[in-house]
Amino acid sequence: MTGLMLHTSGKRFIRKQMFTEALEALTMGEEAFSLCNPKSIELVDNIPILQIDMVWCYFMLQDIAWIAVAGLRLKNAREGLERAHGKDSSRFRLLQAGRTSELALYLRLELLEGVVAYHSGQFDKSRKFLASAQEKFFQLQVPDEALSLVMSMGFGEGDAKRALRMSNQDIQSAVNFLVVEREKREQKREDDIRRRNEIMQQKRYGVTPLKKAVDLQRLTEVVSIGFEKELAAEALRKNENDTQKALDDLTNPEANTALQRNIELGKRRRQQRATEATIEQLVSMGFERSRGANKQLCIVVH
Repeated sequence: MTGLMLHTSGKRFIRKQMFTEALEALTMGEEAFSLCNPKSIELVDNIPILQIDMVWCYFMLQDIAWIAVAGLRLKNAREGLERAHGKDSSRFRLLQAGRTSELALYLRLELLEGVVAYHSGQFDKSRKFLASAQEKFFQLQVPDEALSLVMSMGFGEGDAKRALRMSNQDIQSAVNFLVVEREKREQKREDDIRRRNEIMQQKRYGVTPLKKAVDLQRLTEVVSIGFEKELAAEALRKNENDTQKALDDLTNPEANTALQRNIELGKRRRQQRATEATIEQLVSMGFERSRGANKQLCIVVH
């Protein structure tokens, strides 16, 4: 986690063209990744991408002294990408449903490999890398007609370009990708709203004697039997989310009455806390405490 955070921080510095600061963050990120299990870390592409970002910083700082280290880092990056993505990115494309989202990554790698080879006197090798990088660059160019067509379907320019590049300029595939992506964002938004509502519900019901939140799934089960929600929640809260004990209390007249008393007591306490908080707010605005209390009473009455 630390390595990922430092890598993200380094990328942020790169976008701001603060390459010295980026290199410091990336170096610390590399150290953090080195503490991870090597068998696990070689299955992902985080370290190879970090190596490419570091070499990018070397050249943006125009420091030729790093040329030997840059070559070694790029060699390790290529080997790491092959382990993580598979031969010719076969594993990566399978995971990405055949899309070519790795193209820009390999463009950067080959561009840097070409520059390193050139400064190392390996001119034929340099030409090979740069030619391959140029080919990928042309592949990433988005035709205006295709871009306009995708944008006409309600997608932004940036999203349309990204989808077309990932889909190798196939319009239908790009649109399908964007539709699925939009659905995922909407689903995430709905999940976030539902989760926030659940947290608010749990706060309203309070915690069990062992400081656990009321189990909302069990609450739904008890309510489905026919019990009032607030009463069912209090029964579960009192009984540490034990459904059977909660049902025993709900069906016992004396225990049920005690649950109702607890609910009313809790409401009065919450109202009192809210009143006290409002009074404190009025006092902080300059009212005297006694006047603040009277003003609050007037607000409650009206």
